Amino acid sequence: MKKSDLRILEGQLSGLPHIQQKHILNLLTQQLNSQTSSFIDCLTEVTTCCHCDGQKVKKWGKSAGIQRYKCTSDSCGKTFNALTGTALSGLRNKEKWFDYLLCMLDSLPLRKAAKRVNVDLTTAFRWRHRFLQAPTKSQAKRVMGIVEADETFFLESFKGKRTIEKRKPRKRGGEGKKSNSNEKIAVLIVRDRAGQICDFVLDKLSKDMIHSHLKPIVDQDAILCTDGASYYKSFAQQEQIAHHRLITLDKQRVIGKEFHIQNVNAYISRLKTWISRFHGVGTEYLANYLGWMRLFETSEVSTANWLKLALGR
Repeated sequence: MKKSDLRILEGQLSGLPHIQQKHILNLLTQQLNSQTSSFIDCLTEVTTCCHCDGQKVKKWGKSAGIQRYKCTSDSCGKTFNALTGTALSGLRNKEKWFDYLLCMLDSLPLRKAAKRVNVDLTTAFRWRHRFLQAPTKSQAKRVMGIVEADETFFLESFKGKRTIEKRKPRKRGGEGKKSNSNEKIAVLIVRDRAGQICDFVLDKLSKDMIHSHLKPIVDQDAILCTDGASYYKSFAQQEQIAHHRLITLDKQRVIGKEFHIQNVNAYISRLKTWISRFHGVGTEYLANYLGWMRLFETSEVSTANWLKLALGR
């Protein structure tokens, strides 16, 4: 439709009585809701019960436009739909999900997203972290080849909490001291040359913590590239993994032509720049934002693909 035709239509709608405008709004909402429900039903092929894993399942009518199923097993007999047991279970206003996912693709702050989609701020917050559950859990199981690892730091934040027990609340707009290590949250970033990324929010930056996170994911035949921190050296020696240490104080940024940590440092720089738009991220939800950024870096993201990921497809 041309913009001129759209303006004419808007003028015609604005001139209608309120009761007719409400009727048209209900029709459009039902249409959008039906499209989302149809997408969910087409996406999911339900053959087993999500409660008991039984295979005696039959269709059991529809609710809110989504197909329901019933387990006919004598020991179960429960009903469910394609959303049951997923991060999206119990969420309403399905007709607005795709618009909200567009806001997340644009990395909009909560208030802007809530305003664009016309939902309450608490709803926008709930939806954000429901849609981020799957990306947070979805990271590389194994990194291979030349593997780069480094840590970065975020100021500890109690954003959104009504009570703070650990320290005195700061005045609005105040910041913690960047030089105070007690107010920093360490994050370990691991990236290989194939672009696979793992990240971990550390309770404490220590040798044991670094070893425990690196051991399950770094391949035995990998070549590990890190800075000069001693815990990387001890890990490589303990696991008998080839290791190159890049010591900045010695002005040693590259060994040979290919052993460096510039890729992981570039990713950390992009992460810090991207996350700054949210004006502080609560430490409780930091892992979710790491998953959000990691999704942008490692996947071809669209609203449909994100909805598939949230549904575990």
